[in-house]
Amino acid sequence: MTSKPNAVFLHSGYRTAGTWLWSRFRRIEEVVAYYEPLHEMLASIDSDTLEKSTADSWPSGHPELERPYFAEYAALLEPGGRGIAGFDERFAIDSFTGEVPDDADRIEGYVRRLIDSAHARGKVPVFKFCRSLGRLPWFRSTFADAVHIVVEKNPISQWQSCWDLFALHGNAHFVAIPYAVLVSNRHVPTVARVLEALRVELPHLPTELAEQPFERRLAFFKQHVGEIAPTMMYRAFLAHWLLTLRHAATHAHAVFDCDLAVHSSAYALAAEGWVADLTGLTPSFGTSRRAKTEERHSGFDAVQGLKIHLEAMHLCKELVRSGAAHPDTYSLWASKLAQATQVLAFGAEVNWPQAQAASHHGVRIVNVALIDGADIDTAVASELAVTRTALANVRQQLASLQESLFWRLSRPVRQLLAAATRPRGS
Repeated sequence: MTSKPNAVFLHSGYRTAGTWLWSRFRRIEEVVAYYEPLHEMLASIDSDTLEKSTADSWPSGHPELERPYFAEYAALLEPGGRGIAGFDERFAIDSFTGEVPDDADRIEGYVRRLIDSAHARGKVPVFKFCRSLGRLPWFRSTFADAVHIVVEKNPISQWQSCWDLFALHGNAHFVAIPYAVLVSNRHVPTVARVLEALRVELPHLPTELAEQPFERRLAFFKQHVGEIAPTMMYRAFLAHWLLTLRHAATHAHAVFDCDLAVHSSAYALAAEGWVADLTGLTPSFGTSRRAKTEERHSGFDAVQGLKIHLEAMHLCKELVRSGAAHPDTYSLWASKLAQATQVLAFGAEVNWPQAQAASHHGVRIVNVALIDGADIDTAVASELAVTRTALANVRQQLASLQESLFWRLSRPVRQLLAAATRPRGS
C-alpha cells in the first residue's frame, strides 16, 4: 500500500454510478469528499439550498446518503452566504481543445483551496468531478501529486438513465448538457469531425444568450431537446461520450469500470486492492449497486442503436488512424460500444455471467471491433467469440432488413410512432 496522496480525483461522466463510488470514499473517516466541485450551482448556492440538495429530493437513483451532496462546502460559502469562494460558473463547461483551459489559473487556485481546507483538518480530499474529463490532461499535469481515476460506463446504460429522467420525470438536464458543451466546443477541429461523422445537428445559440448565466443558456437547450427525436439526442450524447473519454486511457492512473463493479463481485474485490495500492485509502465496494430489475428505455430500438454504434466505431478507427486518438483509447471505446449494443438489444443483464446461465449469456467482456477481425488477447477470446457472433448476426439482419420492401413501406409508420412518443417540453 502506498502512502496517502495529496488528493484523489474521480473523473466521471453523467449517470455512471460515480456518485455511488464517491459515497464509498465518503464513508472513510480520514477523507473529505467533495461532490462535483465544478457544478454550476456552486456559483450561487446558499446554506438553505445546500441543506435541501439531497439524494431523496429528486428521483436521483443515487444510494442513500447520510448528508446532503454538498455538505463539505458549508464552511466555504462566501462571507455573504451565497456561492463557494473562488468558484465561477464558467468552470462548469468542459473543454475538448486538449490545451490549457480558459481560466486555468483560477480553476487551479479554487481546487487548491479545497485541497488545503481538507489538509488543514488532517484529511485527504477526494473529488468526484463530472465536468472534467475533456480537461483531463491539464488536470493530470497540474495536479501531478494527486491520483486520477476515470469512472466509466457503457454509453447506452448512461443514456437510459438520462432518458428515463427526461421521459418519465420531465428532467431534461442530462440530455441537454451534451448540447451545451458541444456548442461551446464546436470550433475545435476534433469536435467538428465527431459531429460530422455522427451527423449531430447542433442548434444555434441566440446571440443574446451567449453571455447570459449558464442556467439561461441551458434552458435554451432543454427546450431544444423537447423538439427533436430521441435518436438525434443520442447522437449528441454519444459524441459527447466519445470526446470525454478521449484521454481516459492515456492520462489517468486507472479506470474504474462501474458496469463490472455492479455485476461482478470479483471485480469489486480486485478494485478494492488496486485502489488501496494507488491511494492508501480503503473504501469497500462489497455493496456495489445492483442493476434495477425494472426495464429501462432508450427512446429508440436496437436496430437504430446498432446503426449509430457502427457509425461511431468507424469514426473511432479513423480518429486513431489520423493520430487524433490513442490506440488504447480505441480499445476502451470499442469495448464499451459493443457492450452498449448488447445491452440495447438483449437487456442489461445479458453480458454478465450468472450461476446457471446458458452459454450465450456468459459474455463479460465485449469488443465490437471483432466484427472487422481485430486481434484480441487470448485470455478473453472465448468470452469475446460469443459477442462477435451475436453482433455479426444483428448487423447481417440489419442489412437484410434495410433492403426489404417492409422497411421502405414502414418508414412513415416508424416516423409517426417516433413523433407520437417523443416527450415535449423540459
